[in-house]
Amino acid sequence: MADQAPAAQRRWRAACPNCGAPVEFASAASASAVCGFCRSTLLRDGETLSRIGQSAEIFDDYSPLQLGATGRWMGQGFAVVGRLQRGSELGPWNEWHLLFDSGGEVPRVAWLSEDNGQFVLSLEAPLAERPPEAPGVGLPITVAGQRWQVAAVVNAALRAAEGELPRPPHAGRVLELR
Repeated sequence: MADQAPAAQRRWRAACPNCGAPVEFASAASASAVCGFCRSTLLRDGETLSRIGQSAEIFDDYSPLQLGATGRWMGQGFAVVGRLQRGSELGPWNEWHLLFDSGGEVPRVAWLSEDNGQFVLSLEAPLAERPPEAPGVGLPITVAGQRWQVAAVVNAALRAAEGELPRPPHAGRVLELR
């Protein structure tokens, strides 16, 4: 049975189907979470949680960021609600899932990538066109009405995940646009 917080907060909590521990969602729009107790990767469908896998343990990288941290960007508050640890031949990095205060609107999702003390904030935006099947360095792409060029293509492995995520975690290509 799921407990639902008041509508104004849009928080939602249910028991992990694997271990019974409470799993909390800060956003009604989030579709996935990792149980903080048994590390089960969970998929949310309405008020039902189902186990779709298990995450490896998060490698303690001594990041200054942690789940639950809050901050402000461009005058709007946000909370750190999830994390992906990724890696490639270039090394490991964190991608922190940020949930911005929405004031009743659809929550704005962003990712804060952290690599060796450097941070890059990325806001999710709809694509105006279908991305190329095989993206390559130098190819053009339109994002949020602006023309960009692919600066790098990295095949990233998913090493671990924790917290709340907008969709189930997966490995794959990461594009850097400029």
